[in-house]
Amino acid sequence: MTAGSTRIEREDLEAKLTEAAQALNSASAPARRTAWTVGVLTAAAGVVMAYFLGKRRGRLTRAFVELRRY
Repeated sequence: MTAGSTRIEREDLEAKLTEAAQALNSASAPARRTAWTVGVLTAAAGVVMAYFLGKRRGRLTRAFVELRRY
């Protein structure tokens, strides 16, 4: 867009949108990495917790059979 013109051309819009998209991508990259890391750690904690809760439940509900020979 030139100094005296009031028309907005397609090139002006493309330039501004490209500039905004680049700024957004550069700003969101660290946040994306942090969110991914938090998601992986949460999933790992869930798997570990399910393992230990399942192990405890199995210990509580399994039958104890005692065999004696006379």
